[in-house]
Amino acid sequence: MKMLKIKDVVMVALLTALYFIIYNIGGMAAMVFGPFGHAISPGICGLLCGVIMYFVSRKVGKFLQFTLMQAIVMILFSIMGAGYIPWVITSMVAAVIADIIASREAKPAVWKLAVASGVFHVGQALGSIIPSMFFMESYKEDWIARGQTPEQMDAMIKCATGIMGVLAVVVVFVLAFAGIFVGHAILKKHFAKKELQAA
Repeated sequence: MKMLKIKDVVMVALLTALYFIIYNIGGMAAMVFGPFGHAISPGICGLLCGVIMYFVSRKVGKFLQFTLMQAIVMILFSIMGAGYIPWVITSMVAAVIADIIASREAKPAVWKLAVASGVFHVGQALGSIIPSMFFMESYKEDWIARGQTPEQMDAMIKCATGIMGVLAVVVVFVLAFAGIFVGHAILKKHFAKKELQAA
């Protein structure tokens, strides 16, 4: 199991910056689906950014690569004023699990990487689903204080609890899972050519 070096950290940071830009574009696109779009926005990001996560896995291929990615994303969102402790916790725990699944070997199977991506992005989704289910009032008060209206929070909580919450988790996982196969389809020739050149 190889650990990250300085050059790997720089590579992951640069790719995470691109991931973050696409994440925000995907988040805006998700608003077309209303409050449920907010609940599944990490999945839309996972679908769009599968190519980035695939590239990180094949180009870096070191343990904690996804944990570093998630940490950078959380820091950037916190700088923007969108940091939220439960979200950080669920996201970081999921990122560590994703690394355990797919970062202990340099070139994990595509399905294994897809599972890791699913877990990685479900962790982000749980940042609103878990508070909605277990400490709704404090969650609601926190975000109303940040500028959300009570009506907006009620709509988002409705889409993150009960059957809708379960559906959101499933949709996020499936979209993020599929994103890796999209990335594989786009990049497999590129990496096959690199391997031939190296040989």
